[in-house]
Amino acid sequence: MINTLRQIVQQVSQAETVEQSVTELVNLTRSALNTDCCSLYLVDEQGLLLVASNGLAADAVGRSRLALGQGVVGTVASREELINLANAPSHPAFVRLPEANEDDYRAFLAVPLVHRAVTVGVLVVQQRIARQFSEEEESFLITLASQISPQIHQRALASKNGESRYCYSGLSASSGIAIAPALVVKPQESLQQPEQLSVEPDLEWPRLQQAIDATMVDLDALMLRLDNGVADDVRMVFDSYQMLLGDPELLRSFEAQCEQGWSAETAVCRVMKQAMNRFASMTDEYLRERASDIQDLAQRILKQLSASSDQVSEVNGPMILVATDITATMLLEYGGEQLQGLISIRGGVNSHTAILARAMGIPAIVALEGITVEQLDGQQLLLDALKGQVWINPEAEQVARFERSKQQRDRFQAVMQEHLSQPCVSQDGQAVQLMLNADAGSVEQLMSQDGVSGVGLYRTEALFMASDRFPSEQQQRRHYHFMLEQAKGKPVVIRTLDVGGDKPLPYMPIREDNPFLGWRGIRLCLDHPELFIGQLRAMLSANADFDNLKILIPMVARLDEIHQCQRLMHQALAELVEELDRPLPIPQLGIMIEVPAALMQLPKWLEQVDFVSVGSNDLTQYILAVDRNNERVGQQFDSYHPAVVQALAQVADSCKNHSFSLCGELAGETQGALMLLALGYRELSMNGPSLGPIHYLVRNLDLLQLADLKQGLLDARDSHEVRQLLHNHLHQSGLDNLEQF
Repeated sequence: MINTLRQIVQQVSQAETVEQSVTELVNLTRSALNTDCCSLYLVDEQGLLLVASNGLAADAVGRSRLALGQGVVGTVASREELINLANAPSHPAFVRLPEANEDDYRAFLAVPLVHRAVTVGVLVVQQRIARQFSEEEESFLITLASQISPQIHQRALASKNGESRYCYSGLSASSGIAIAPALVVKPQESLQQPEQLSVEPDLEWPRLQQAIDATMVDLDALMLRLDNGVADDVRMVFDSYQMLLGDPELLRSFEAQCEQGWSAETAVCRVMKQAMNRFASMTDEYLRERASDIQDLAQRILKQLSASSDQVSEVNGPMILVATDITATMLLEYGGEQLQGLISIRGGVNSHTAILARAMGIPAIVALEGITVEQLDGQQLLLDALKGQVWINPEAEQVARFERSKQQRDRFQAVMQEHLSQPCVSQDGQAVQLMLNADAGSVEQLMSQDGVSGVGLYRTEALFMASDRFPSEQQQRRHYHFMLEQAKGKPVVIRTLDVGGDKPLPYMPIREDNPFLGWRGIRLCLDHPELFIGQLRAMLSANADFDNLKILIPMVARLDEIHQCQRLMHQALAELVEELDRPLPIPQLGIMIEVPAALMQLPKWLEQVDFVSVGSNDLTQYILAVDRNNERVGQQFDSYHPAVVQALAQVADSCKNHSFSLCGELAGETQGALMLLALGYRELSMNGPSLGPIHYLVRNLDLLQLADLKQGLLDARDSHEVRQLLHNHLHQSGLDNLEQF
């Protein structure tokens, strides 16, 4: 059965047109189940349309329709469940389609085609004899439907948009538009190699050491290809590569495999596959994406062991780089003016490739569904990384339309970035502070802009994760000093270490059944005061010459946690004053509002803290009980849910006389920023690419005119209504073009 399923899916995916793909599906399914008829219905605005059949009248294809819930087929679609009937015409819901000539059919089996919780069609098989289809036949059709639904969805999308060429969907990892031929790249070395014992085991470890050293040299050479403006922003990516290759534990594992008699190649495959599996099983999305980094490094070491030379494909013009897994090193190998965009069949928006693409301003789509790299090879592509869509061999009119859109977007983006040099003040004269979310690297250029008010969130865990041990107090101090210095006197909010079971440190494994409700954030830090005080001391000493530090505590749920943090901060401050024999500035101490308990206790806590910052990502997660990294429920993660809107409004109302901000992804979305401004937020922290669009939004809004919008948001019954209100206001203000950013 598996081979038959694989053959059907492959042939449907390789069909050149929508019509051919659905015809292949019904023909192959009819043959596989040895039935008299197989038909496919697709959902559109009017209900269900018969789009292909082998057994029904040819004239009915493209004409026969059923409403959702009408007939047995419509019932399958509306109920989203399989129906197996020995004699379909006797069923109460049966509806006869005269033009289809199906009077002779009795046995009926149909399954819904569901993609991401949305029914896109119904696949039906019928026979003339009256009989119940077997459990094996049910199982086959259900399995086929689950595998074919993404592709049928893509075909339906192309047909719905009136396009004669295919459109495929993925996740936008770096926004933008690109039009160019595909250049497919495949790794030269595979980790799926037969295991081999060495005939000269004493030579394997020295040989592997040489390959690792050569890989280090290659990484250094690739790093030099980055221009100076980008290098600082992405240095942590390649630092993590270098640190991993120099990890003593990894090297000991390699050596142990060689000592057991395995070849160097087998040692690399064994050790690195184990490491990949560990990362791939982690709940934190960012850490899961590190599995691809390990695979990249393993393949580069194997290339050194095989003494194969670099075979970078020759590039003769603009191109879109395509691979099953695009790695950060691959991006640099093929980077340059000719690189217009990236498509990775696998991968996520938090991969190092995605981080690099955003830093370099290259449009990128990951997790592309329903197609393989072989099908894209050499094809002309239109990459729309605003909507997460890839068009194959688009028609001239469509290309011209996207070219115009791209040029307009590029000009608009340049204008927005230029305006960052102006203060962020609304049309009615209200100042809004736009802050930067940062992990590491250079922020000096952004901090020099008058429209950027400082760093609203500096995440310290990146420094801890990039090391093979806890960084020393002096190492931390240098990093914090660098960030505070670049801010040019503007405030820098540094969050204390925020790790735990959902994002454990490599040298401090934490295994929990439910890490989001476990030992993380300030809970971990207070259980290890020796680590926490060291971090506080590093922050306080780094701040000695600048006095622009604000300390933010994550995951606070209890008042005693605030008191303990205050005590430890003053203890660290007193120690430093005595050691340095000089007075030191006392930074403001704030808390993150992420846990419902903090939201409910906030009015009573405000006198205990200097400021609060809403972490909208975790707050949404905890309010809705949804892990956005869980593919089964991730679509239900919705920051525009009325419950989240009410919570955000509650924070703003409670903090009218106190300093408060928001530092989640919501602040960097056009509709999200508008919602927050309407609710009363005047300090928003976001990633660098969002600063220009949100700055432009604020300068073109009259914030005093948002009262009606606020009331509408609070009265909304669902997230669709919330989004519609925001879209309507942007449209009425002439700002709906910002929604593409």
